[in-house]
Amino acid sequence: MLSLRLNRGLQPDSYRPVFKSHRRLHIPGILDAASAAALHALVAGPNEWTRSVHLAAGQDVDILVSELEALTPEQRAEFERSLVDSSSESLKYVFDTVRISSELDGGRPVSAPMRSLHDFVNGPAFLDFFRRLTGDDRVAFADVMATRYLPGHFAGAHGDHIPGQHRLYAYVLNLTPDWRADWGGVLMFQDEDGHIAEGYTPKFNALNVFAVPQTHAVSMVTRLARAPRLSVTGWIHARD
Repeated sequence: MLSLRLNRGLQPDSYRPVFKSHRRLHIPGILDAASAAALHALVAGPNEWTRSVHLAAGQDVDILVSELEALTPEQRAEFERSLVDSSSESLKYVFDTVRISSELDGGRPVSAPMRSLHDFVNGPAFLDFFRRLTGDDRVAFADVMATRYLPGHFAGAHGDHIPGQHRLYAYVLNLTPDWRADWGGVLMFQDEDGHIAEGYTPKFNALNVFAVPQTHAVSMVTRLARAPRLSVTGWIHARD
């Protein structure tokens, strides 16, 4: 069973003034060292990844990576071409994911360690951390997914707001050791003029938090990257 603990040295109340004024924050060392290592091993290990692709026109394409890898080179090339073979459509994002909360909500099987991860993020310690950080008593529950960005993967600019889902905050718990900014995979926030106002490199065991909505993107991972960009991510919700 996966056992995870927050870093006892964190002081979320002291972060609140900065978060209130800035609406986003990078918090290093969110888990204790043993928990960070265990969570990295889980996400970096063998998982049933789904390649998730979204076209600008609104079409979602999800395919198991194992099925994609079983295609012939010709079939694989045709699949890749089909995603962008239109003058009116372009990729909005592409990355690999294990949608833990969606699988649980749909009654589909999830491994015991992934379920433990879901329970931790929805447990009292993690949610109370968010309440103290934000000063927001509406914090009620979180959804959880593991993500993997390989070279060529990215997420285009978006704001995360979906009507009816009551998303309050987004979070990204980064799990790739020794990442460099020039490998891409940077969480970038845009200002009203479309400039990059701020960017967070995916530092290992750091939690990135930001209020929803807020325009952001993940820069494309380059061929220089020596490892996948791994994280656990999702949204903190209010009740209906």
